[in-house]
Amino acid sequence: MKLKTSLLLCALAFANLNATYAQASNAKVLSASSSDNSCKFDVSFNTDPQVKEQTMNVSQGVELKLKQYIAVRTERGANIASNVICQHLVGQQYTGSQEEWKGFINTAVKGMMQHGFKDLKFTKVGTDDAVYKGQYPNFEYTFTGDIGGNKQIIHNLAVLDKKNNQVITFSVSGNEKVESEIKSDYQQLINSFSL
Repeated sequence: MKLKTSLLLCALAFANLNATYAQASNAKVLSASSSDNSCKFDVSFNTDPQVKEQTMNVSQGVELKLKQYIAVRTERGANIASNVICQHLVGQQYTGSQEEWKGFINTAVKGMMQHGFKDLKFTKVGTDDAVYKGQYPNFEYTFTGDIGGNKQIIHNLAVLDKKNNQVITFSVSGNEKVESEIKSDYQQLINSFSL
């Protein structure tokens, strides 16, 4: 199994950020944890996130445990969604190979196109412009696109934690009219992250 297969849900989650609306408030610190070593990290949201969990049987002896946090706030009439997904793979190891990262991006693009995004543009963030400065292997990128006349900007980061065999993805998205607020929320989210 390649990373692109296991990360398909990430791409689909980015394309479907129509979560319930929340009012902006002070930052909410989240310490994510579980009974095993998976999905243990700290991150801070601007509003209380909704939490969803799912376990998928990927193949015989391989399962993917997903834990998703979505927080939505409204700014100038536009929703800004912050989405964090932890994907803990059991029964097989993530490698962090170029092939896995390429498959991850290809799957993300395909998933967004299948969910109705048009004029989709992908930009890999260079080292100098990256918000994440941590020690873990990562891939930082931005999507812009149109879904039903709603021009979206989506800032993304995928972090690979090989020790715990998990990928943690971060996405902050919203309408282009709140571009600076999206970038600010993304920077706050990434800067609050620690394993």
